[in-house]
Amino acid sequence: MTTITIIDGRDTQDLIARVTAMLADGPVQVKLSGKKARSMSQNNLAHLWFGEISKWLTGHGRDFATPEWCKNAMKHTFLGYDDVFDMDVITGISTRRQELRHTSKLDVGEMKLFMDQVYHWCLEKELMLTIPEDCEYDRLRKEELGI
Repeated sequence: MTTITIIDGRDTQDLIARVTAMLADGPVQVKLSGKKARSMSQNNLAHLWFGEISKWLTGHGRDFATPEWCKNAMKHTFLGYDDVFDMDVITGISTRRQELRHTSKLDVGEMKLFMDQVYHWCLEKELMLTIPEDCEYDRLRKEELGI
């Protein structure tokens, strides 16, 4: 996958040229994303939720479900994995491995979607998660609902 960062209007010609070249090989999938990284408000709320999920799961006999385990389980379920390439500096051999996607690399919208998925999973389990009124997740949720 190729990532192109557009800083201003001068970079659009490069984008057009690259897409045009890629089209020679067939259809192209384009993902546009504002690069405003997920906010600290979103991150803090997600960690609060992982603690609440952990408490709920351990109360239901799953003693292994630490907040960190819950975070990784939710990322595994809803975010998936990125391919990571490592190179041995002596042999020059490159190997590929997969690692859980990092929430720190999500933009605000991607983090909102991830949090929506976690929230709805919890609702299905009848676990009500905390949503403080002054947090960004609540603001984005209300904006999306037109409230």
